[in-house]
Amino acid sequence: MARRLGRFRYGISALDQMALSIFGFGLNLYLVRALSATHFGILSWWLTIGLLSINLQNTLVTSPLSIHLHAAFDPDRERRLEAAISGVNLVLTLVIVIIAVAVNSVLDTEWTPHDAFTAIAIPVFLAAGMLREYHRSVAFSRNDMPMLIWTDAPYLTVTTLCLTAMMIWPNRFANVPSALLALSLGCIVSYALVHSRLPRTGSRSTWRYWLRDYRPLMGDLSWATIGGLAGHLQARAYVYITANVVSAAGLASINVVGILFRPVRLMLFAWSRSALPVLTQQLSSGRIKEFDRAFLTALGSAILASIVWLGVLRLGWAPIDRYFLLGRYPDAEILIISWAIAAAINVIDFTVSIALQAAREFRFLAAATLVSAPITLLATAAVVYWQGYTWTMYGTAFGNAVALAMCAVRLYTVRRKLILQSAAPAKST
Repeated sequence: MARRLGRFRYGISALDQMALSIFGFGLNLYLVRALSATHFGILSWWLTIGLLSINLQNTLVTSPLSIHLHAAFDPDRERRLEAAISGVNLVLTLVIVIIAVAVNSVLDTEWTPHDAFTAIAIPVFLAAGMLREYHRSVAFSRNDMPMLIWTDAPYLTVTTLCLTAMMIWPNRFANVPSALLALSLGCIVSYALVHSRLPRTGSRSTWRYWLRDYRPLMGDLSWATIGGLAGHLQARAYVYITANVVSAAGLASINVVGILFRPVRLMLFAWSRSALPVLTQQLSSGRIKEFDRAFLTALGSAILASIVWLGVLRLGWAPIDRYFLLGRYPDAEILIISWAIAAAINVIDFTVSIALQAAREFRFLAAATLVSAPITLLATAAVVYWQGYTWTMYGTAFGNAVALAMCAVRLYTVRRKLILQSAAPAKST
């Protein structure tokens, strides 16, 4: 069954991500309507911290599963490396939880509520999300589409039931900690079901052996981690600046518009999860034409989807404002153009970055992001102070454009080098 479904990995991956996208829209539709602007801003902050956690997981866990594991042609080496990656994922999850508890306990800000319910909900949400995301990464790495379905279907089902309870009893459950725990419970059930179905492969490795098998990856991954953190700062600079300089309500106004642009990015992310191992194999074996075809198809589709989606939002703005935003966010229409520009540049940059990841250009990606992230942060802060928070996304767009320019030049250089390398043996013969 796994082999049969594996032949349709792109279609299943797209359908899976479509289901998650539809669910995400429904989730945000309810939360925007149920929570006040301030509470939605607080929730947005912790959802961003969840994204930061998964971003770290992507560099330290998902990338090795997608790239390095496929380069380990020895089956025994592959099994040991997968066990080491699993151990690193567990340690990373524990570290994230400890940091979140410490930050929420020590800081006294608008986005760090100190009531016991929220204090418990925050670390549970972060840990549960990372555990579920790990199983998704393993499923894509193994091309195991049944495992992917078993990971996401229970999550969607259980979380939908929890949200239904929130709708039925809004006075009791329509709050930030309940929303976090609703998302957590679905992840926990998903993790438990998939973990019980996984075969036990090999002996339990100690931390010493994890380090031995994982250490050769650290050169690439250290740069990837630095780049991932800088990339998160570049993409989410507006969250940190708005929440701390303006207010949680201001952050909510920006995020409700950002929600509307999420489907294109989610579909592109689904493509990357399935395509990255394939692109890596194409470059490793010198199949440049196949790589070009796959990359250009994805790039063209991303650009077209961005244009079409902006048109849909503009044409349907009146009902969106009335039924989705409930008229609570009067600045949203002003924000839509700046969000469209930033999102369009971002999806192009994301596609180019995936191609560079396939070429294992981790060091360059980290260096490029280290350059563009501070520019994004400074540009975002400048426009907020200069024109107010409604200009926030223009700062993000400027930083994205800087990153895109650097990555595009690098991809052209790498591709040209690979073509010359593949042509050299032919000339010698």
